[in-house]
Amino acid sequence: MPTIQIKRGLKANLPTSGMLPGELFVTTDRGTLHVATDATTKLPVVPALDDLTTLAAVDGAADLVLMHDADGVGQKEKKITFDAFKTALNIPAASTDEKVAVVSGGTSGYLWGTNGSDGLLRMNASMSWSKDAGNAFVTLAVGTVDCGTF
Repeated sequence: MPTIQIKRGLKANLPTSGMLPGELFVTTDRGTLHVATDATTKLPVVPALDDLTTLAAVDGAADLVLMHDADGVGQKEKKITFDAFKTALNIPAASTDEKVAVVSGGTSGYLWGTNGSDGLLRMNASMSWSKDAGNAFVTLAVGTVDCGTF
């Protein structure tokens, strides 16, 4: 019975020339598969996005988000539950609204009003905001305060 051999190695060492059409390469650090189409071209084997089904609803405790861990070692693609992802972004688990905290570990406040349907945060050209390097507070700078007429 014939044997099929697949070349393996680090992603950084994938060849860029001298490949045979149909030759397969598996990256041992990323767990990806690549197929050579000619001597200098290879294609990654990935699922076609159009072929994926749409998620009808999110189960925060069970559904996963796929992330690429740029600082990780070995297999860089990692998974995290949707709820854990919201926690990492400091979005309360029960919230379906857009909430953010201005400072790391701070209490979330509504960016778009009090419940997501009222209010809107707008910045005029005469205004700016910045967060201090220590992540302690945000400064809102206002160039002109115009209280209008009555």
